[in-house]
Amino acid sequence: MYQGCNKTALCSQKTIAEGFYELLKEKEYSKITASEICKKSGVSRQTFYSLFSSKENIVAFILSKEYSFNPNEECRCTGHPTLLELSRGFSSFIVQKGDFIDLLEKNNIIYLMQETLYEGFNCCCGESDDVSHAYGRAKAGECVLSADLAVDFVASGLTTIAKHYVKNRAEISCDELEKMIYMLFSGEYFDHS
Repeated sequence: MYQGCNKTALCSQKTIAEGFYELLKEKEYSKITASEICKKSGVSRQTFYSLFSSKENIVAFILSKEYSFNPNEECRCTGHPTLLELSRGFSSFIVQKGDFIDLLEKNNIIYLMQETLYEGFNCCCGESDDVSHAYGRAKAGECVLSADLAVDFVASGLTTIAKHYVKNRAEISCDELEKMIYMLFSGEYFDHS
């Protein structure tokens, strides 16, 4: 996927992403072809392949530009978000972005959301001094592994929660979702079962 700063290329990327998103609303992900994307976006196949090598890259682009969850921004906190801030921020995020998350889930590509969440949490909470300090007695390699496991656990869990939310959104409010996230990640849910 193109990562440069050429204004024309960036504009074409956005145009392709918008065209693809419109197609995704109309038909299944697996049935969308590169030719359809090019036609809908008004770009050549060469432009498409020079900016995105696959449909998966377009989804990753859309997620990173329009539907990424940045813990510090979404939770309105400075530093690492507390569990309560994370629960509140993520529940609000998935309620607001539910339509796109629903498209991901229906097309069996919600795993791409997990990758975006992982990247967001890794940037926010990854190999920071706080994480290193928290695992101070561990060897350096173990500290990084522990942080990676924690970030992956949170990203996976939140993706699964988002998936189930869009399937059942008529039955659960944002406040109930926030409480559920908090109870699951704090361990309270299992204490009361």
